[in-house]
Amino acid sequence: MNVLQKMRPSFSFIQVLVIAMGMTGAVLQAVGQAPTGETVIQKAEEQFENSALKTSSLKGLFVFSGDGGNVTAIVDDGSTLLVDSGVASRTVELNDAVFKMTMRPVTRLVNTHWHFDHTGGNVFFGSSGVTIIAQQNVKKQLSSVQEVPFVGLRDGHYPEQALPTVTYSSTMALRQGSQRLTLANYGPAHTDGDTVIYIAPVNVVVVGDIFSNAFYPIIDLTSGGSIDGMILSIERILAQTDERTKIVPGHGPVATRADLQAYRDMLVQVRQRIQQLIAAGKTMDEVVAAAPTKDFDAKWGSGYLTPDVFTKIVFSSLIRSSASR
Repeated sequence: MNVLQKMRPSFSFIQVLVIAMGMTGAVLQAVGQAPTGETVIQKAEEQFENSALKTSSLKGLFVFSGDGGNVTAIVDDGSTLLVDSGVASRTVELNDAVFKMTMRPVTRLVNTHWHFDHTGGNVFFGSSGVTIIAQQNVKKQLSSVQEVPFVGLRDGHYPEQALPTVTYSSTMALRQGSQRLTLANYGPAHTDGDTVIYIAPVNVVVVGDIFSNAFYPIIDLTSGGSIDGMILSIERILAQTDERTKIVPGHGPVATRADLQAYRDMLVQVRQRIQQLIAAGKTMDEVVAAAPTKDFDAKWGSGYLTPDVFTKIVFSSLIRSSASR
C-alpha cells in the first residue's frame, strides 16, 4: 500500500505522519496542556483529520482549506505553483483537488514555514520532482528534530525528498505566468523561517501563520519566534498593502487589511498588558490569573490556543527578550 494514500480511519494522524515521513521517535509529546487535558496539537489533529477539504477562488487563484494550513494555488498556462502542502495523511486528497481546479501539474511548492500542517505534503510533491522553495532556516528545521513548547509538538526529522532544494535569506522574486511573486522574510516572527508572499498584480498576500484568522497565534519560541517579531512582521505587511489587498492567513478565512490591522492591535495590547504585569513582578501563573486577554477572548479565543496558553507564550517570549538585552 502506498503510505501517501489516505489511510483508514483507524490510523491517527500522528501514526500516518510517522509512516509517511519516515520519522524517528515520538512525534507528539505533551509539553503543555489546555484546560480540557487536550494538547494544542491534539485539537489541531482532530480538526485536520475530520474537516472537509474546501476550495475557494480568489482573484483567479485557488485556496484550499481544512486539511492543515491554508494552501494557495497559482496557475499559469502549463503549471501550478503551490504555497504550502497541508498535512501528510491528506496529501493525495489535496493533490486531486488541486488538479481538478487547475488542470495543471504542480511544479513548484513554497513553504511558509516548517510546521507539519504546512509541510506534510512535501514528501509527496518532492518525490514527484516538484521544486520546494523556502527561507533557508526551514531546511535546517526540517532536517532535525524540533520541539514546540506549550503546544505539545515534537516533530522531525524529514527525509531528503521533503526538504527545500531552493532557499533564500531575506527576499526572492519568482514569476508564475502573469503573476509576480515576492518572497520576504522579516526576521523571526511565528518562527525564524517565515515567508510572506506578495502576489502582483492580483494584489494578494499569503502570510502563513504570522496571521491566524481569527485565532490567538502559536508563537514557536524554540524556532526563534517572538511576540515582538510577530508584531513587527505584521506592521511590515500592513505597510505593503492597501484596502483592496486580500490576505490569505495560515488558518481561517481569507481576510482584509482591516482584519490584519485588528489582529495587530490585539497583539500590541496583550503585549503591553503582560509587560506591565511582568514589570510589577508577577509570575507566569499570576499573569495568567490576571486574564490579560479577557476582552479579546470572544473574538480570538476559539482556535487551537486557549487564552491561558497564549498568555503563557507571550509571557515567555517577553521574559526571553528581556533576558537577551
